[in-house]
Amino acid sequence: MNLNRAFLTAAALAAAVVVFAYSNSLKNSFHFDDDHVIVKNVFIRSLHNVPRFFRDAHTFSALPSNATYRPLVTLTYAVDYSLGRGLDPFQFHISQIALLLVTWGMLIVFCRKALDVSRPSPRNRWIALTSATLFAVHTVNTETMNLISARSEELAAIAILAAFLLIQFSPGARRWHLYLAPIAAGALAKAQIVAFVPLLLVYLILIERRSVRSKKTWMAVLPALMTGVAILAVLNRLNAPEWTSGGASHWRYFITQGRAWMHYSRLFFLPVGLSADTDWKPFEHWYAPQAIAGFAFVALLLVLIRYLADREEMRPVAFGLSWYAIALLPTSSIYALAEVVNEHRVFLPYMGLSLAVVYWLDIVLEHHRAAFAAITIGAIIAFSAGTMVRNTVWATEETLWKDTAGKSPNNCRAQMNYGLTQMAKGNYAVARSYYQRAERQCPAYPVLEINLGIVEGALGNNAVAESHFKRAMSLHDDAGVHYYYARWLVHAGRATQAIPQLVAALKMDSAHTESRSLLMKLYVLTGSTAELMRLGVEARTYDPRDAPVKIPCRTARECFDKGAAAIEEQQYLDAALANREAVRYDPDAADAWTNLGWSLAQIGLDGEAEKAFQRALELKPDDENARSNLQWLLNKRQCLLPACGEKVPKADEGPSPGASR
Repeated sequence: MNLNRAFLTAAALAAAVVVFAYSNSLKNSFHFDDDHVIVKNVFIRSLHNVPRFFRDAHTFSALPSNATYRPLVTLTYAVDYSLGRGLDPFQFHISQIALLLVTWGMLIVFCRKALDVSRPSPRNRWIALTSATLFAVHTVNTETMNLISARSEELAAIAILAAFLLIQFSPGARRWHLYLAPIAAGALAKAQIVAFVPLLLVYLILIERRSVRSKKTWMAVLPALMTGVAILAVLNRLNAPEWTSGGASHWRYFITQGRAWMHYSRLFFLPVGLSADTDWKPFEHWYAPQAIAGFAFVALLLVLIRYLADREEMRPVAFGLSWYAIALLPTSSIYALAEVVNEHRVFLPYMGLSLAVVYWLDIVLEHHRAAFAAITIGAIIAFSAGTMVRNTVWATEETLWKDTAGKSPNNCRAQMNYGLTQMAKGNYAVARSYYQRAERQCPAYPVLEINLGIVEGALGNNAVAESHFKRAMSLHDDAGVHYYYARWLVHAGRATQAIPQLVAALKMDSAHTESRSLLMKLYVLTGSTAELMRLGVEARTYDPRDAPVKIPCRTARECFDKGAAAIEEQQYLDAALANREAVRYDPDAADAWTNLGWSLAQIGLDGEAEKAFQRALELKPDDENARSNLQWLLNKRQCLLPACGEKVPKADEGPSPGASR
């Protein structure tokens, strides 16, 4: 077998290893930021919204505070939604792996060319293949690959590599600065694309051996610098006005990042203890021992880069380490973000670190090729195995947050999110225990207050539940809290009070799908035809395929049976909708009118319930059920019952989804 065929065979095997390492992630569910960026984002549900992605940052997320300008990312989600015919995680994961393979291939070509320029050798192709594969299967990258909302990392990396490939292979693109085109495109995925400017500078100095004192060297990066500054200015203007980075003190964040660099470096060599959401907190003082240790680590890294840059054969190592440091700067320096560390932030930095380590190993084991092969192949196999194991942690919300809550016991969000998985299963007491644990750590957490309200309501503690919803509203008054409060009001038999809450939610965020859907259902039941039609028109401006409220039944009997089953399960809103559909098919079905009245009364639409009972008695005057229910309703209205008619939801009403994030 000749050398070219051997390399191509090895490359094909490496690609197969990359795909195999992530093959068990294809059915993994959406997680974390995926909830508001994908699952609840109505804009990705129609490709008709594509032009809007580039005009309005609100199309990126269902949460205005997270609406940063990333239209290219949103476009890929819309394509996945269309290809998968909905929110099928399989299609989204296929795209994640496809983008990783593109990144892997481009990285091989980039590293091979860079090494050929720096130190021509037949070994360069193998170093490039090994470092790219090591990077692609690295266990830490499971966060980027499983968290679909981290796709911006892949797209930004592809844009940077595309720019370098144009510089490497097209003199015309370099001369006319056409390599800036992919940089501009990549900025539509993530702002950290501006790291390209210092990356280009170190490439020119360490790989192409240009003098740092030469005016030509600095003039060569000037167009990229000017473009980067312009891109940053434009991106800042295009973010939604409500958008916030989530960070607090820039100084406290900065003094913590040295330790973060140490953490990321350790994870490269020993990727254990991975957590989707750590409980790290910014340091209070710069003189904290861990802060000083972090500063010392960064200083040693810079000294090492300087030392290696002065040694001819070690310049590629210096370049790889420089790439690592520079690519960390946008998220791990002075600009404060909500989380101190995130594992998806090292996706781009690890490209350089992989090259540096593999190249250094090749130099050290120059006369021990078998040892080099054994170590690198062993590392690839070990990382691949770790990746497959870690993919199983990302399989479901429950598996992910159970792992995270155990590893980050002081992270209130992790405790809350694991509680959410238990509430979804109907384990309300367990969920409440995790919420209360989170509350002790974060006493002013709006989303936690919403979930405490939901679980207390499910346990029948209505007064406590309502106090939590109102506290959530006082902490952060947004569409989400109004929606969850309204949903609880419906279950508590106070649907008439829920309607203004939903109207308020839609005034705050007209694209809030859940609020519109619930409000439309209530308008169906109250006969508010004009408002129902208006909401339907509004819904179709976001998704032309959006249909009005539909009940999955096609005959009066089928609808009646569905309504009866819903009553049995105490799902009274669904029961009312099904029985409303039953009487539409058969206006003379007395039993359906009786069940409709009962269902309406349970959610608090007493006026409509009275009309339904009266209609049932008109059709069947001897219907004792309708008569007794009507009398019960009249007594309730006159406040003759001890609870004054308030419907107390039972703990067995079924799982109730809560608010994430």
